[in-house]
Amino acid sequence: MSLMIKINNTLKNTIIFLGIMLYYYLTMYQRNQYLYNMSYFKCILFMILLSFILYTYGMIKNNNKCYKTNIRIYIFLFLILLFSFTFVLKRAEFRFYNRGNYIQYIPFKTILSQFKYGTFLSILKNIVGNSIALIPLSFLLMIENKKYNNFLKQTYILLPIILGIELLQNYTHTGSFDVDDIILNYLGVILFTFLITKFNLLDKVRKLFYTDFNLKEKSKLYLFYTSFLLLICYILFILIIK
Repeated sequence: MSLMIKINNTLKNTIIFLGIMLYYYLTMYQRNQYLYNMSYFKCILFMILLSFILYTYGMIKNNNKCYKTNIRIYIFLFLILLFSFTFVLKRAEFRFYNRGNYIQYIPFKTILSQFKYGTFLSILKNIVGNSIALIPLSFLLMIENKKYNNFLKQTYILLPIILGIELLQNYTHTGSFDVDDIILNYLGVILFTFLITKFNLLDKVRKLFYTDFNLKEKSKLYLFYTSFLLLICYILFILIIK
């Protein structure tokens, strides 16, 4: 069985690397999101399946070091997903310009305008979407280390990412700099962190990322290979059903 686990370690690293390369190809390389119709939902599902492979591998190894490593990889995969959402999918071609777009620096101007003139779908996309955009990263940081249970600790990581996205969108013309996006991103994280810690949910959820559920080794291996096959089938589905 130890030999199988060693093989799975090699397989895991290879699968994750190839998975990231395939994701890059399907969503970014030569704008192939139009060729293969990579929607937001398809991108999210792709990363969930790739993360499921990591999760089942963690169950096989069943040690704290592996669990920690997996969570850091989850964070990396989320950042790739975030990049594709903010700079690639349904965006203009990614190019740097000497001058950026118009900068909206008045707090709550866009938010109030959305509620006054926007449709339900535009409010859902712009207000709700921006509010929940960084919540997965906040969640993973708290799962990785308890010190991030305090949202002020998260600020050192999240705020540079939020500001970096806004500035980069502006100067690549894939979006614009809007101070309300920063407010919504950050307020969403604050609210989420408060609620999940206030009701003592975090410790219960954290345990799910640091356990093998007392499964037998054979069951763990079956889960690992099943997760791999699910990803393969999904990739074939994307490539065939355009």
